[in-house]
Amino acid sequence: MGDLLNIRPRPPKRSRSTTASAGRTALARGAAAAQVVALAKGMARAWQAVLTRGTAAAKGIAITAGKFPAPIGAFTLGAALILGGAPASQAESYAEVSGQLSGWIAGRRHQNDNFYHTGVRYIPGLDLEYTPGELIRLGFDLSLNSFAVKGSGASPKMELELYRLKLRLTSDQTEMRFGLQKINFGPGYLLRSLRWFDRMDPRDPQKLTEGVYGVRFVYSAMNNASLWLWALYGNDEPKGYEALPTPGDEAEFGGRLQLPVPAGEAALSCHTRMVDGSLHRLGKFRENRLALDGRWDVGIGIWFESVLQRQHSDLIPCPWMKYLTLGADYTVPLGQGLYCLFEHLALVRSSELSGRDGDNNFTAWHLNYPLGILDLVSAIGYFSWDEEKYAQYLAWQRTWDSVVLNINLFYYPSSGGDNYMLNRNLPGSGYGGQLTAMFNH
Repeated sequence: MGDLLNIRPRPPKRSRSTTASAGRTALARGAAAAQVVALAKGMARAWQAVLTRGTAAAKGIAITAGKFPAPIGAFTLGAALILGGAPASQAESYAEVSGQLSGWIAGRRHQNDNFYHTGVRYIPGLDLEYTPGELIRLGFDLSLNSFAVKGSGASPKMELELYRLKLRLTSDQTEMRFGLQKINFGPGYLLRSLRWFDRMDPRDPQKLTEGVYGVRFVYSAMNNASLWLWALYGNDEPKGYEALPTPGDEAEFGGRLQLPVPAGEAALSCHTRMVDGSLHRLGKFRENRLALDGRWDVGIGIWFESVLQRQHSDLIPCPWMKYLTLGADYTVPLGQGLYCLFEHLALVRSSELSGRDGDNNFTAWHLNYPLGILDLVSAIGYFSWDEEKYAQYLAWQRTWDSVVLNINLFYYPSSGGDNYMLNRNLPGSGYGGQLTAMFNH
């Protein structure tokens, strides 16, 4: 039951308030990796100059900007202009190299057959920050996803992919990011109607998700209101819960206005994109989304996410999609605190705005309980009301300062292809378990 069955143990108390296209060849991947390395080296040289020579490096950065892809080059040129007016004596710099090394082995049994999957992954990261004055901060984040996996009946696979590459320009109340980044929002956790751009895996101890290429701007007001604006480009694979991709040469645009309300907050979001339906002989067509969500603390935490989506194509029998997520959580004062979360998701398809030609309903729950300081046990269940099928996940996790050990058991039933939200990235039907170990530095 797919992406919604990918479950990450949740902290005991809830706060109220990456994949390449299947058609790419190994040569193309190698060329892309070479471009990433060249870009990283160029950026590192430019930033090293800034960190060591202050404003004298501004001219060099401006020259270097022309060698980068357009969005990154534009940002770097802007950074040069800012740095050029900043006294070196006021400048502050920061640099950090980090990484996560992980390994896992999983086994499952389905219809009297046994399957296994094992792998190792390393994600190195570089974080640079430069503060030319009191008002502006410049940052650069680069991380790669390198992994090797082997599964039943499949040849070993080794990959090196770009995981994050973004430039940041921040002030006390604004932030602008350029490049490959994660964009997510909304109060939902297990059954997210607002899973537009990410595929966060709620069970994944590594907390990994693919990023999107684009520009994101956020303004945060003093009263906790915020305005988000984004433009995406070059994302030619499906994102979030999308079934069809965006053409790689088409831009996407959207925004979000979040406002404080009594005992909580509410937000209005929108997004528009062109859809590439050529695989199903649908051609290109426009897709618009409008969403409203909110969350409140009224003794228990309650929230909702609602999305109205229309696909402007006469070839689609049900171009209207309506999503509604309802959720609540509460920490029961039992021992060290038993955290409980429940969500329900309803999907409605229709040929007209007010119609109802088909629907799907899912319910999910999540419990976790800390066993002392180091250990956490959790359980998550999903139920499909239409298929009358249930999935269960149990996990124990121990966390030291830099080492995490996660052991889980699961049962995933076979699921029909109609419920695509629950079938994406399906780890395999049947019952089994997985052991994951991680080292962070």
